[in-house]
Amino acid sequence: MKSKHLILMGLIVLPLTLLMVYDFFPNLNQILYIPKSVLIGLLLVILLVGFFINRIQKDDSSKSSFWWQVAITSYLLILLVVFTLFGGISQVGISLSSPVIWIILVISVFNILKEYKGLKVSESNT
Repeated sequence: MKSKHLILMGLIVLPLTLLMVYDFFPNLNQILYIPKSVLIGLLLVILLVGFFINRIQKDDSSKSSFWWQVAITSYLLILLVVFTLFGGISQVGISLSSPVIWIILVISVFNILKEYKGLKVSESNT
């Protein structure tokens, strides 16, 4: 079960990374051309794998769900900072100065903290 879960997480992280690279550095399209149909396919893969991960996480422990949330939130934030430091500019407005990104980040952190408290309560009851 764990290896299947890790493979599905990888199937989300890799396309997300590729899509963010192409968003922040559109000049890479001249060097390594990826057709729009492939990029749309990557979005569909992300959606489908997301549904499968939700299904597996219901069967799996809430601890792995917690760590998945922490990992993906941290990873995307790190990508955003690194791409910005490398001089990339998002074509769709994803940036550290965007209030929408900060609102989403705050909501994610509150959700992670709520889940963490739930894990602590369930561990203390056991």
